[in-house]
Amino acid sequence: MLNSGYIAGVLRNNDPVKGICYIQQTRSENHMLPIHYDPKKSPIPREIKEWDLIMAYVHTEGAVEEENRIAKLKSIRFEAPNFMHMGNRFRDDFMKKWGAAVHAAAVDSGTPKSVEELQAMPSDENDARRDSFDWKAMELNKNASNQIRIAGFIQAKSLERNRKHPTDGTPINDRLVVLIRQSKDSDHSIPVRWYGRNLQPLAEKLARGMPIVVSGEFRIDVKALGMPDPETQVAPVSKTPFIQAKDMPAPVSPDSGHIKIVPGWAAELFKGHGTAQAEKPADQDRAALFDAAFVPKEGTEDDQPGA
Repeated sequence: MLNSGYIAGVLRNNDPVKGICYIQQTRSENHMLPIHYDPKKSPIPREIKEWDLIMAYVHTEGAVEEENRIAKLKSIRFEAPNFMHMGNRFRDDFMKKWGAAVHAAAVDSGTPKSVEELQAMPSDENDARRDSFDWKAMELNKNASNQIRIAGFIQAKSLERNRKHPTDGTPINDRLVVLIRQSKDSDHSIPVRWYGRNLQPLAEKLARGMPIVVSGEFRIDVKALGMPDPETQVAPVSKTPFIQAKDMPAPVSPDSGHIKIVPGWAAELFKGHGTAQAEKPADQDRAALFDAAFVPKEGTEDDQPGA
């Protein structure tokens, strides 16, 4: 089944004994992305040191840790980003993340030399591109420094509506979590999240056992667990890795190659999915779902903060 991706950023805290490193894409150390790897089969090149830019080609797995569904990335190859990777679009997408404000109770890494050099590269000034509806509707709103693509069968889904911000109680976006299964063990299902203004129409379309393909980003959901330490002013937090979808899911067609063989364990899931054809073409249906979830209605403002 389709399972590919790449993450580029600043190398941090490499531990070749445990086979884990972190790729930092924002100045906040709370959001460093854990990347697992086999030190013998896919080691980090010796010339890439702490604070250097690095690119990891990855596969995504699901796991259950302390009753939380998480996504785990395992690298199949590391390399230093070359000029093909570090084009204007890569530069803009990465610097947009690095420039995000750091919470007062988190560790701010500042800007290392490798990021300063990247920042000095020419810019496409492509904020308008990212924010345009046409760009999003054409599925081109991908982050050039963080992209995950997976296909699989829907194991379960959970929609949270009418959510409130935990601090001030203001309304925030709906959250839809879908577990995408790629293996016999359902505990390895990959959690994919959508955030949007109205995700109920999308949730109603997604049925257990449905084969779908999704594009997204690898992210960390950070939640404060207490007040900041009086000396360091850093608050304790929990960290939950997940995949955040960046567009509408697409049904997997038999000739797409995304799922070449239907495994035996999928038969049970298929029983709940059925074989009825959609009343509207898939592309038209996805466009309507996109409108409902992300496009503000005429005469209104979409003032919900992101989650």
